[in-house]
This record gives sequence, C-alpha cells and structure tokens, in this order.
Amino acid sequence: MKRRALLATCLLACAAFAEDAPPTLEETGQTWSVVGARTIAPGANLVTGELGYPAISASYVRGVVPGLNLGARVGFIYGLEGLLTDTVPGLKAQALLKFRFYDSGRLSLGVTFEPGFFVGDSYLQGTRGGINLPVGFRLGIAASSALAIGIQVELPMWFEFGAFGGFNLPILSGGGVEYFLTSSFAVYAKARIGPTIRTGRPTQVAFDAGAGVAYRF
Repeated sequence: MKRRALLATCLLACAAFAEDAPPTLEETGQTWSVVGARTIAPGANLVTGELGYPAISASYVRGVVPGLNLGARVGFIYGLEGLLTDTVPGLKAQALLKFRFYDSGRLSLGVTFEPGFFVGDSYLQGTRGGINLPVGFRLGIAASSALAIGIQVELPMWFEFGAFGGFNLPILSGGGVEYFLTSSFAVYAKARIGPTIRTGRPTQVAFDAGAGVAYRF
C-alpha cells in the first residue's frame, strides 16, 4: 500500500510539473519577428537590409516598452509606391512604429504605422514628391522554433504633391516567411499586392515584395 501511495504521489507531482512547465520554442517560436506581429524586447535593437521592388532599404528598430518598437527606414526607390507603370528613381525615409497587442504563444497580432516622405524624378513629369501614412495589420504564426509566417493586410496611404498629385489609397494583402538561423539572425521574404484607388486617375495595381536579413542585438 505504501508503495502504491508513493507511486501515486510521484505521478501527481509529475503531472503538476508538466502543467506548470513553460512552453518550448517548438510551441511558441522565436520572441521577435520582421514579417509577423512580434516585437523585440525593451532595450534590444534590430537592423535589417532588404532588396526588392519598389525599393532597396535598410532599417533600425529599438524596443521601447513591452510590445512597442520604434525606429526608422531609409531606402532608394525605383518604382512609385509599387505602381508597376510608374518608374520614379529617388529616395524615401520613414519612421517605424510597431505595436503587438496579442500573443498566445503560437499566434500573435499587431499593428504598424510608418509615416514618411519620398522624392524622385520621372522622365515625363520631372521631380515628384509626397508623404506616406501607411497603416498595417499583422498576424504572426509560429510554425516551429526556426520558422515563422506572417499574414499582412496594409493600407499604405500616400499623397503626392504637384499638378499630377492627389490622394492614393492602396489596399494590399499578402504575407511573408522568415527562417531563424540563430535566435538573433534571420532571413525573410515577403510580398503584397492589391489595388490602389487614386483621386482623378484610374485605379491601378500595386505590388510590393522583398527579401532581406535581420539581426537583433
């Protein structure tokens, strides 16, 4: 009887330990993401380099408080806000804000706001410039300890100055995938596509895609 009681006690203790054990990386994935909703921890830093269309860019982000990251991005553009018919070489700069408001371990949700400006030069219209007010929504999925998936819906609104300018409302959807070579270094790829509703002009298709590397320190 004593042996049975002792065995039952051990089994109950093991069950309680299993219930209280923290989830593993296989269950929750890495703690930060570029394509998904997760943010880096307060005091941490993240740098990325990305090559794609319509820009080549680099960014820096810092963790401010839990769930909130702030930073900046600069890039060389060669397509006007993803419009396939407009080739406009120039420069673009943006502030970056990312807020994660939900994280269950496997799934996470967040929003982004990336205001900025662009200036470029086109063959037919000369110098062109404007401001950006992009708002985005992110769903992050931890597929494993090394693989994460991001689903993105974005409204990268922009206003162009000048006689040919006006307000533009892209409605883009897509996603991305990232692979963590280590807990601090990842490679990623993403793509989004959708219509751009333009004032005074026909609706056009916009496309945004890129691949890059990210390093957290």
